[in-house]
Amino acid sequence: MHHSKTRFSNRVDNYVRYRPHYPDALVKTLEEQRVLQGGSIVADVGSGTGISTELFLKKGYSCIGVEPNRDMRLAAERELRAYPAFTSAEGSAEETGLEENSVDLVIAGQAFHWFDQQASKLEFNRILKTGGHVALLWNKRNTEGSAF
Repeated sequence: MHHSKTRFSNRVDNYVRYRPHYPDALVKTLEEQRVLQGGSIVADVGSGTGISTELFLKKGYSCIGVEPNRDMRLAAERELRAYPAFTSAEGSAEETGLEENSVDLVIAGQAFHWFDQQASKLEFNRILKTGGHVALLWNKRNTEGSAF
């Protein structure tokens, strides 16, 4: 991640307040596709303030938020403190610091474009369990029609 340790430090409060969330249907779809099953461990890489992480925590999954930016990571720890299945880790997409073969699903919400794609692919393959998956998430804004 380019300047990933400081790039968003001055935007933490705005992320917490205004960043769009993801629909619950996302988790349901991953469950229906057998990407997620009871007991799955999710690594949210480039997790920021934990917006995408929380979606999976609410559904009972254990989640590791991997974030290089200290201020974003601290905000996630504060926002997600009520979830005992949440773990925070300092790391990047290219070097998560997670154990080999330790997660069932890697997600990246609105973050993949910041990653070194080759290095992150190697790292994701390293941390994923056999049969694991990667899900890259984006919110697409509807700019057509009325706001109402």
